[in-house]
Amino acid sequence: MRTKTWMVRAGALACAGALLTGCSTDGSADGEPVAKSGGDNAAVDPAGLDTGSYPTDPAPEYGRAADDTILDVETQRLAEFTLAPFEVDPGLSKVGMPTMGLRSSANIGVIINGGAPDIAKKHDFLYGYSTTASTPVPTVTDPSRSIVHVVMRFATAEGATAAAREIHNDLITVDSDDTGLDKPETIAILPNTLVSTSEHNFNAGPEVSVNAFTAHGTYVLYTYASAPADQKDWTATAVAKALDLQGPLIDQFPATPTKEQRGDKPAELPMTDQDKILIYAIPEEDDESQLGNDMAAYGPRGMAHRSTNPPLTYRVLTEAGSKNNAVYKTTVYRASDDEGAQKIMNEFHNDLTSQGYTEAPSPQGLPDARCVTKETVQGAQDYCMIANGRYVGEASGLDNKKDVDQQISAQYLILAKADQNAK
Repeated sequence: MRTKTWMVRAGALACAGALLTGCSTDGSADGEPVAKSGGDNAAVDPAGLDTGSYPTDPAPEYGRAADDTILDVETQRLAEFTLAPFEVDPGLSKVGMPTMGLRSSANIGVIINGGAPDIAKKHDFLYGYSTTASTPVPTVTDPSRSIVHVVMRFATAEGATAAAREIHNDLITVDSDDTGLDKPETIAILPNTLVSTSEHNFNAGPEVSVNAFTAHGTYVLYTYASAPADQKDWTATAVAKALDLQGPLIDQFPATPTKEQRGDKPAELPMTDQDKILIYAIPEEDDESQLGNDMAAYGPRGMAHRSTNPPLTYRVLTEAGSKNNAVYKTTVYRASDDEGAQKIMNEFHNDLTSQGYTEAPSPQGLPDARCVTKETVQGAQDYCMIANGRYVGEASGLDNKKDVDQQISAQYLILAKADQNAK
């Protein structure tokens, strides 16, 4: 997995992989050897695998979202329609916090200072998604730049317009954190965007930041851009490009209608498991530990938001036709064909080894699993991947290689029963 360390628990999101042999659906997962296609066609004896206490069968279908899960599902779906920072500037590839679904107005408080949460609540904020990234290693010739980009959905267009205006006014009239007021400004090419700026001195020198709010139908599109003071023009350009990309993207989002929008029509809630991919991932043992970002099905952009290499993740999954990918305790990718699965394995593995990961032993009885490891400040980070036809499974863990081996062994048996003809 190639998620940031603060997202380790949330599951693997675009991670290690290598050229692995895929599995055919021939054979049995109940004790008979299962022959895998490709490579040296090595056989695996399922009875010889150590799967610990993990399930070895797909989960029952999850069905439709319910009242207690709709916010999680909607924010996960929204991630695919929230532009990624690298789409604004390819240099913005270091993912940071806050990158998450916003399930209540209170979540806005970790993004925008002052009265934003109360203002959003007053105007019927429903939910949103926030993504953050910066340039990886600031240098004299390439100083630090960063973006926080947020899509917020409100119950009505009037509420979105009012919220954008009042949050902007709050930033320029109330010094909530004793750092000074933002200064209202305009960007000539964005007449409908409310903009404010501030400048502060840091160890690296003076820095300018921009807050920009645009009401777009029932959505508020918010972009925060920060850069060295002598690159103020970059912040304006970044905001303009973000809006240019985000507007058409959010217009494609199939948002679940609110009660007011439905009228007398019954609610048509989205699937909890888009395209029935989540049933193949190993679930978390403790549902109460869920962050809302896992137990999810993400597309290429949704996976890229939390990857350690967002541009590569988005490109590879898009090229492999991996439209929906399951994120739970393990991650499962489903490419359009076997070749696409091998592409995911190859490119993700090469990316991780370029980050200093080294090969690690495969689990007992599963010689074609590809594992890597790396010592980090938190301990040894381990990842293992295995392919079965057009599916790729991946498991990860910190300072517990045995557990990772058990996860990927169980994942192998689940994928042996996966529907290779699924959409």
